[in-house]
Order: sequence, then C-alpha cells, then structure tokens
Amino acid sequence: MFGAPGSLNLRGDVTRYPERLGTVPTMPMLLLGGFAAACAPPAPARGPVAPVTSVAPALRFQVLGNASPSDTGAPTLRLGPRKITIRGLAVQVEGGGLYGDLDLTEPRTVRLTLYDSLPGRPVNDPPPPSRYRQVIYQAEVGPLAPGPYDVWVGRFDARHRVVEVAHAPLHIEVEAGSALDSGGAVAGEAADSAY
Repeated sequence: MFGAPGSLNLRGDVTRYPERLGTVPTMPMLLLGGFAAACAPPAPARGPVAPVTSVAPALRFQVLGNASPSDTGAPTLRLGPRKITIRGLAVQVEGGGLYGDLDLTEPRTVRLTLYDSLPGRPVNDPPPPSRYRQVIYQAEVGPLAPGPYDVWVGRFDARHRVVEVAHAPLHIEVEAGSALDSGGAVAGEAADSAY
C-alpha cells in the first residue's frame, strides 16, 4: 500500500512516521552504511566457542514383535540417565502399523499416544473391521531435563476422536547423569516401575 505511514514510496524514500520525531533515513543513506560495513576490516579472531548442548527430547518408537499369551499387565517404565523407556502391550491392526506420538507441551508431563495407521488412509479415519494382533512395543524418550514428571500412555480412538487412557499417570523423578553415570546406579542398571 503506497503512501501509508512507514511504507516505501516510488522514489525509494521511507515516508515519515507520524508518531516519531524526525524522519527515517532514506534509502541512499542505508546503502552507504551497508557499503561501509562491508569494507570494514574483519573482527579479530576470538577463542573457541563452546558448542550448544541443548537437545530437544526425541521419541524412538518400535514394535518389538508379537506378544505371547502369557504377556499381560500394565506398561512398565525403566528410568535411565536422563531418559525413560516405556514397554507395554497393544493391539495392532493386521496389515497396518502401530505408531507412537510424543507430547511434551505441558511442563513436566510426558504423554505417549499410540495410534494405528493403514496404508493410504488418514490416521483420523477409523480402520475398517479387521483382525487385530497383540504386540509388544517400546518407546524411548530422552534426553529429559532432571526433575519430576507425570507419564501418561494413551491410545487414539479414531471412531470417537479421543485419546483413551487406561491407567493413572505414573509420577517419576528423572535424575541428572550421563551415559557413564546413571544417577548412582551401576552403568547399564536402571529402575523398573510398573505403570
């Protein structure tokens, strides 16, 4: 929109803002300033800069295989150094895939939502009547910041457009540590909790 306050007019000048005193520099002055900065000598070299180590938590989800008739119970949770591993049972549509979605939008809350996906169908389209099989899944979430968390595991129901949660959230404490130090435990050892 030409001629509005603060817009560029056809001559290349910037028009005056009525709420400011004075004028905004014109285009030739801005070009001269940019040219002077480009011709300036480079800044002196500084020492090495430490890399940023902030890494967003990620989800690694996989179906481990078919469950046996003796596999029962609620999901289990394993605490590791700055990560958690959730292992449980779910049903999977024959010919489709079982997937997990991670939601960390609420502070100190980890939500894992399981859902089915059939080839060529949107996730929110209910699957046709078909056969199901029981499988074992595993979800690894991390790295997480140390502190308390509520862990929820739910299943997306495409027919009713809701996430069904069968268990109350599990309250956990993620401790600081590295791969070599698992918060006081021997490396590789972790605490299991029934969900």
